Amino acid sequence: MRSNTYQFLLLLTVLIGTEFLFGLTGFSEENAGTDKIETAADSALSHKLASPRQTFKTFFGAFKEGGNPKNAALALNLSKIPSNVRSTVGAHDAFLLKEVIDRMVYVQYYQVPDDPESKTPFRLSQIATKLKGADEDDASLIEIAPDKDGYWRFTADTVAAIDGLYQRWKNRPAVDGVIQVKPPILTPFWFRQLFPTQLTNTHFLLDDYQWICLFALIFIGFLVDRLTRFVLTQLMRFFDKKQGTTIESKIFRPVGLLTQGYIWYEGTKLLGLPDFALSVLLVALKVFTVIAAIWTSFLLIDVARGYLFRKAQHTPSKFDDLLVQLASKSLKVFVICVGILTAAQAFGLPIAGLIGGMGIGGAAIALASKDTFSNFFGSFTVLADRPFEVGDWVLTNNVEGSVEAVGFRSTQIRTFYNSLITLPNSLLTTTPVDNMGARRYRRIKTFLGVQYDTTPEQMDAFCEGIRELIRRHPYTRKDYYHVYFNQFSESSLNVLLYCFLECPDWAIELRERHRLFNDILRLAQKLQVGFAFPTRTLHMFNHQDDPLPPDETPISDPTKEGQLLAAQIAGPLQGMQERPGPVSFSGPSNIGGTGTG
Repeated sequence: MRSNTYQFLLLLTVLIGTEFLFGLTGFSEENAGTDKIETAADSALSHKLASPRQTFKTFFGAFKEGGNPKNAALALNLSKIPSNVRSTVGAHDAFLLKEVIDRMVYVQYYQVPDDPESKTPFRLSQIATKLKGADEDDASLIEIAPDKDGYWRFTADTVAAIDGLYQRWKNRPAVDGVIQVKPPILTPFWFRQLFPTQLTNTHFLLDDYQWICLFALIFIGFLVDRLTRFVLTQLMRFFDKKQGTTIESKIFRPVGLLTQGYIWYEGTKLLGLPDFALSVLLVALKVFTVIAAIWTSFLLIDVARGYLFRKAQHTPSKFDDLLVQLASKSLKVFVICVGILTAAQAFGLPIAGLIGGMGIGGAAIALASKDTFSNFFGSFTVLADRPFEVGDWVLTNNVEGSVEAVGFRSTQIRTFYNSLITLPNSLLTTTPVDNMGARRYRRIKTFLGVQYDTTPEQMDAFCEGIRELIRRHPYTRKDYYHVYFNQFSESSLNVLLYCFLECPDWAIELRERHRLFNDILRLAQKLQVGFAFPTRTLHMFNHQDDPLPPDETPISDPTKEGQLLAAQIAGPLQGMQERPGPVSFSGPSNIGGTGTG
């Protein structure tokens, strides 16, 4: 149930964050129009703004039924407007300009010049012949001229004068023949009309209704923050009563701030604030919301990492544990990059130039810090080749221990004396790595030294008894083992014990070695086979008094005597056909008795 709650919260915040970040980074429908205003690369634009007459047709056509009022901003030269508010200011100013023109003159297109080659600006006063005095001066402020790209637009000075013109003409009726257009909903002009005329007067930089709305917007933002955290807390308590408070303190706080910043950002664009004030506020709100989004994303990534890590612990492979750690770190770096680019755009930095400069500077940085990059790409090599997994016992570059974590730059190994060693990932791509944790079998190779007074029969019984112990112990490998009388050493007869244990970790290996060796000791006691220890025997006698023992006679023919005794021990001479076959590893015998295995 808890995992479903985490997934719900993750989806909810991702939707909010995606909506906001896409709006910030220029992927909204609004900013798409802004890009057209700034670049003017659309081939159709050359026809729409080819002359003063075509500009008027484009401007007024955007307000007709079926048109898009946002396209009217194409006819405005917004070069002096801060880039981060052009989409908002452009549509608003276009509607205000139309209201002013509708109150000055009824524009008939044939009255407007249609010469694309002309360089003479066109002023509205040229066709507003009925205006006199100050009104005629206002009409002269509305001017269309070619911009630097050759497109005819209402000049930047006209755009700067729109607010003043509207304040002087807003209470006048429209001239005869003009069709009034309702402003689009959720726009600054539509929002202004919701208030009485008395509140649209300007006091201390802003209109009265704008001051009221700013205070109301601040209150609504805090209210939405609290409401969001309350709703999410109640949902969490509904699904998991034990984790409600802890999760709220970690995740719900930045989620509330994110929704609060989003409300403030979108609400500020509806107030119709002056360009400078709107630009400053939107930049501050963008930075605030980007920080909240990064904070929220970090905590959500941590929650997702914990959830996936618990899932990975139930899988036999430990590679997914390592992958979860790297994926979480990668996502955090990606979130920071998106946040930096968004903040850069909020301050009006040229993103394309910044990225291009980063590409040139990145080459120099890469040359200067090749070791860092080799470690970075070494981490991907470790992921691809999978020479070890988290928790494996490895031996590499004179370092021995268990793998604790794998990062972008280094791998951390916990030694058996509990210190933490950090190895650069670049070394792991060039240095042999002995993965002791990947062993299927743990080898036992040792020599059992027995006393020289052990008889051949005891030796055969002792070796065969050890083989039977190997066949009966549950963790020993049954298809390959060797127990043979192997060496004559200085003070013992050495028996080679060579076998394997099939166990998953070192603790079980130690336990099973202990059990097997204990059983070998019990077997030796039963057969009266004694284990040797280093000894030296000193024989002292006098050659003159007793040159030969009384019970021994010299061997007359040593060669013949040795051959005769060897023939008696080894038996008849055997040919190729009588050779013993390959060593076979049979199962435990059916002899009764219970062992310790």
